[in-house]
Amino acid sequence: MKKFFSFILFSFIFAEGSYANIFDNLRNEGSKKTDIFTYIDKTTKFLNTEWDKDEDLKNALRPPQILPIAADSKVYGGCGEYSIGAEVGGSAYCPRTHTIFLVPEQLQYFADEFGPSAVAFVVAHEYAHAVQLAFGILGTLKDPALELQADCIAGAFIKDGSSEIGITRQDTLDMANLAYAIGDPTHGSGAQRKYALSAGMGIIDYGCTNKEMENLGNNKVDTSIVSTKRSIDSKLNLNITPYPKTIVGSFKVN
Repeated sequence: MKKFFSFILFSFIFAEGSYANIFDNLRNEGSKKTDIFTYIDKTTKFLNTEWDKDEDLKNALRPPQILPIAADSKVYGGCGEYSIGAEVGGSAYCPRTHTIFLVPEQLQYFADEFGPSAVAFVVAHEYAHAVQLAFGILGTLKDPALELQADCIAGAFIKDGSSEIGITRQDTLDMANLAYAIGDPTHGSGAQRKYALSAGMGIIDYGCTNKEMENLGNNKVDTSIVSTKRSIDSKLNLNITPYPKTIVGSFKVN
């Protein structure tokens, strides 16, 4: 997620009359791998549905395509070097091809530690980068505001959690704080990321606009309402949504 990587051409050959899901051939790697691809499959379907529910977003761009790729694989062209390629060490979004690369090995680690909320947060964050492309934000907003906005928009995607995926708000906030918020200057501090995600969910009176995310990234926002510990220790009330947002409405300036 720290970089935008290049496009790789895949050829899928199906038996006559067969139109398998792109993850089906990867399900035969044991029960542990089956779990991660089930999480990916359910999460992708959920996010695609949420994308289509938002008329502004649906009319702007179709949802991104999702491609699983082995850790440290090289991809060529599009978003990276044509001749030497670029290694994909973690899940990433390529804006030139509107493609999300998911690295199952990375997601498996997070899923083992935090459950399906890990996969939901990672994939929703990458979907948020696709939303930024659709509305001309990529290339204009700089880090860490760009990444914080992706967290915020991810919150608008996830909203109240999802019974289909099996995640709650608390699950997702826990994962955001524990797995990602490690003081990375590119993505923002733990408190900033948790604040952004909570704002997108409509729990905090704050938006995902460029200016708001710049202020958050520049330490101009009091983030004491969230905790740097687990979200169970947070001052947030996760049972209410006093500031509901649509996906596009979360960052659109009226």
